[in-house]
Amino acid sequence: MQTSKIDSKISQNNKFEAKTGTSIYKNSELDFFRSLFAPFGKRVYLVGGCVRDALLGREIYDYDIEVYDIEPAKFDELMASIKASGVGKSYFIYKYKNYDLGLPRSESKTGNSHKDFAVSYINDPSLASLRRDFTVNAMMMNIFNGEILDFHGGKKDLASKTLRHIDSEKFKEDPLRVLRGVQFSARLGFSIANETLELMKTLDLAHLSRDRINTELIKFFRAKELEKGAFYLFVLELFKEIFGVEICESDDFLAELKSARKFVDDERLFLYMLFGEFELDAKEILEKMRLPKSYFSILKEPYFKDMPSDAEMMQIALNMPLKSWLGAYNKERIERAKELGVYEAKFDAKVDVSKILSAGFKNELISAEIKRAQELEISRYLSKRKFRKS
Repeated sequence: MQTSKIDSKISQNNKFEAKTGTSIYKNSELDFFRSLFAPFGKRVYLVGGCVRDALLGREIYDYDIEVYDIEPAKFDELMASIKASGVGKSYFIYKYKNYDLGLPRSESKTGNSHKDFAVSYINDPSLASLRRDFTVNAMMMNIFNGEILDFHGGKKDLASKTLRHIDSEKFKEDPLRVLRGVQFSARLGFSIANETLELMKTLDLAHLSRDRINTELIKFFRAKELEKGAFYLFVLELFKEIFGVEICESDDFLAELKSARKFVDDERLFLYMLFGEFELDAKEILEKMRLPKSYFSILKEPYFKDMPSDAEMMQIALNMPLKSWLGAYNKERIERAKELGVYEAKFDAKVDVSKILSAGFKNELISAEIKRAQELEISRYLSKRKFRKS
């Protein structure tokens, strides 16, 4: 009976691997690296996120390769021969096309900066994997035969969609892992294990640079399941630390985020809804966060907690088709915009500016008159539509 259970479990694991992307190691692009490293041994592994995403069947953009059984000096020589770029003396890492190639290493924190780490070469995969943050990011796949090394239960956590830290002391060495956990939860749709969440609560982000924080936040902003990441921002009480404002947890906000993401695939959506829902000073927060200028376009996007009126939607359509408006985040608003004829195209109010100028309007009175004329055209347009319906 016991043997049957074990066989069943092995069978399930094999099905899991077959169903996902263990065949990634057969990628013909890896033939180059197989021939390059074969003279030194067969312990060459895909590592980190590319293995995780392969097993999840997700698209992969970048690959990390870790090479064992080769001396650092020889590795540097090989990398120079293929014209890979990098700083092999410090971190044993080189870039070649969309591949990061490195030697196995251990890292020990020596100060508060993210650069304050002592790095040493280590030729043991089980020890080298300890520097990884979460179990699902610590799996390794041999590029020669597809063998998977999983020292920390990554496959199990992958199957249960769980983010679990590997080593508490190592995890605490870089508080950025708190934000990495947040963005991974939103990107992958994973939950964070309770013990990992409790550990995260003890970490202080004060010494993290704004650039490092923003790098992880932008990954979160682009994620599919925004509500998951936002939930952990609430649980970890990070709104004050990141955005400079105290915000109480809101189930309604999380539910609206989840719903909105189905209709709006835009990395500005989270901030747009956060600023609008909690009536925050968007300009001040954006300036303090030093986010890319593209995020400041949020300031030009009107926010309505409730369904906007037809006139309000037409006002927005003067500047953009409503399919481009961040506020078109539910079915009701989208359908209404389509009914008004302003979902696919802007509304052309046909205001003759030359007439306004020839009428003698000057300075700020010009824009005021243009606005009055636009409102008049919107009113006429809506009246005609109402008349047709009646």
